[in-house]
Amino acid sequence: MPQLLVPIPFVRLQRSLSCLLRHLRVAALAFAVAMAAPALPRAAWAEPFIPADDTTIVERLRDRPLDHADQEFRQARAQLRASPHDLPLATSVARRCIELARRDGDPRYLGYAQAALAPWWSMPDPPVAVLLMQATILQSTHAFEPALNALQRASRIEPNNGQVWLTRATILQVQGRFDEAAASCDKLRQVGAALYAAACLAELNSLTGRAAEARTTLERLALASSAMDPRASGAWLSIIQAELAERMGDFDAAERFYRAALAAGNNAYSKGAYADFLLDRGRAKEVIALVRNEQRADPLLLRLALAYRAEHHPDLAKTVAVLQARFDAAKLRGDTVHRREEARFALHLLDRPDEALKLALENWAVQKEPADARILLEAAKAAGRDAEAEPVRAFIRDHRLADQRLTALLK
Repeated sequence: MPQLLVPIPFVRLQRSLSCLLRHLRVAALAFAVAMAAPALPRAAWAEPFIPADDTTIVERLRDRPLDHADQEFRQARAQLRASPHDLPLATSVARRCIELARRDGDPRYLGYAQAALAPWWSMPDPPVAVLLMQATILQSTHAFEPALNALQRASRIEPNNGQVWLTRATILQVQGRFDEAAASCDKLRQVGAALYAAACLAELNSLTGRAAEARTTLERLALASSAMDPRASGAWLSIIQAELAERMGDFDAAERFYRAALAAGNNAYSKGAYADFLLDRGRAKEVIALVRNEQRADPLLLRLALAYRAEHHPDLAKTVAVLQARFDAAKLRGDTVHRREEARFALHLLDRPDEALKLALENWAVQKEPADARILLEAAKAAGRDAEAEPVRAFIRDHRLADQRLTALLK
């Protein structure tokens, strides 16, 4: 069985760790803006966040020593600096960077990945390995069409590359292009990645009116994969099972799978998904404990703020101010991939339903997952403009999407 770099939770983190390249561009953009500053009116600049006192936490640095894997990674990066045109070494470093970005929710690692691939990044015909890494990084900024173009180029060179078809299926699923995604899942089966193909199709089935069948398939796959290749099951299958169980209203099973996903991978996407589950169950204190030390990632900081609001926590105002500053800075850069998170921020933390609805509609034009449908329905209801959510209702009808979180909103 091929060892694929499974992208399904990652591209959705974004589902909600979107914009993992945000920090990569900050330094270059800040310099460019500074050079152009005399031509910009003062109003165009976001107000800086100034801590209220010396006890305010602005940034948390590493809270754990370097482990063996971290040390090996640093050594590999040092070797690459000495041999920057070593393609196998560069792709190995880039792959590790992507894995670390998933684990920690730290956007800087994707910057390291792109830097590792710099000699090939702008080539007219880069190697397939580079095209695959490009697609993974592009999808993190919701540049879905360029990512799909990179994958198309890769498939022409290596039509039997399973990573191409798995990544393509993931992106198409996020866009709500389920038939095309299913075709890519089938391609994955044809090239011999049977486990990934079956899980890929099962998740699509779970979103298109065949949830019970998908659940049975995933249970079978989890048993089979743990015997064949424990690394293939872990966090990936557990998070798919958790989200499916939650959509079906089986909260005990959902919690069991969420905890299994965290135990297997403890990555930022799993934390964000579990935090949302806990918030819906009224368990905000557990969210605070889960993400309090994860404030570098904007989506996790959003969950922390939502938990603070539920608990009337004294740090709520400071956390909202930090989030506002980050969203303002994104707008200044022309960065629009945080629309889902910003819509939740506007609706639930600023009480601005009209602004939230505008952002949710813009987000829906880009991606169409259950969480995207939910924020649009919530914002339309809060704004008293239910008719503007008709595209979501039509999508749910057309695809027979069943999700207990949407049922009340649809009524």
